[in-house]
Amino acid sequence: MDDTSRIDARIARAFGRVRLAFRAVLTALDTKPGVQLTQASGLSGEKLQASELFQHFGFTSAPPAGTQCIVLPLGGKTAHSVIVATEAGAYRIDGLKSGEVAVYNQSGAKIVLKEEKVIEIDCDELRIKAGKSIRMEAPEIEAYASEHMGLYAPAWDMGAEGEGDSEALWRGSVHFTGTSRADEDHVSGEVSLRHHVHRENDGGQLTDEPSGRREL
Repeated sequence: MDDTSRIDARIARAFGRVRLAFRAVLTALDTKPGVQLTQASGLSGEKLQASELFQHFGFTSAPPAGTQCIVLPLGGKTAHSVIVATEAGAYRIDGLKSGEVAVYNQSGAKIVLKEEKVIEIDCDELRIKAGKSIRMEAPEIEAYASEHMGLYAPAWDMGAEGEGDSEALWRGSVHFTGTSRADEDHVSGEVSLRHHVHRENDGGQLTDEPSGRREL
């Protein structure tokens, strides 16, 4: 064997001791540390203990057991491995169009950022908690509930912005448990409740029309 062959053989042996990136399956997860720690099983039988799971800033998830992951041994040593990517095909949302983005979980809840600036939310119960305020802006906002919709606040403001007259269209039953007031005419069918008169119970005479701001 000449010198070149011997050098090549030494280089090959050296690289053979360097562990390259490999696939593994996550078996356990500790979410308490600043960087989550995982246990995983390599496809060739390696057992990983307390490998760090690195994720992008501003996003965190707790992948379930069975999630596939890509393991990167730092310095080529399996004992110093970090996980740089995860994928759980059983739960991933398929059929997305080019450029669309989705956030999902193991239970099937999802938020999809669809094309043409459309956001789709699919869940069994929607609860939003925020610090100071939540503001939504869109040409059209639609919300559907198959059983019940509750909107609760100590004070309500409902109005319209822009030029021209606007009106609210109500379908179905509306139940007010508190006081309702109208600064303008409240029309029911062809009857204006601000100008509504009726027979008094005692004398039978017509009542006067309401004047000014009055409770309905």
